[in-house]
Amino acid sequence: MILPQSTLAGTARVLAFLMLGLASCRSSEELKSEQYFVTGQQLYMTHCANCHQMEGNGMSNLYPPIVGSQILSDKALIACIVQYGMSDTIVVNGKKFSRPMPPNPKLTEIEIAEIVSFVSMKWGKDSVYTPIEFVHKALADCKPD
Repeated sequence: MILPQSTLAGTARVLAFLMLGLASCRSSEELKSEQYFVTGQQLYMTHCANCHQMEGNGMSNLYPPIVGSQILSDKALIACIVQYGMSDTIVVNGKKFSRPMPPNPKLTEIEIAEIVSFVSMKWGKDSVYTPIEFVHKALADCKPD
């Protein structure tokens, strides 16, 4: 069967369009990372930026910066601090901070995963989202008595 020239041209255009579409698609992992980053940023602005500031630089001698903090390398610890707060003295970039951080008991595990994803991707060296399952395990492991 021989197809007319116009049908072949139309088929070629459709195939080219489909190939272009497939090449520009991002993986589900990339899409999820982007989604967690954007939502995490909004949650960070609502729950964290008042003390840690919008750019993560903290407030002078009152609240520690997130930027440059060693804690960024420990996502489980970040999740625990976000959920349960912190009353210990912390040293960030050679400076001691002793003000307690209040807990955020109303944040859900997905919201904590999104905040952890945002700070880890924004100021840490991470490029992918933090799964809810990871946060669930981290919170179970560090739950106060």
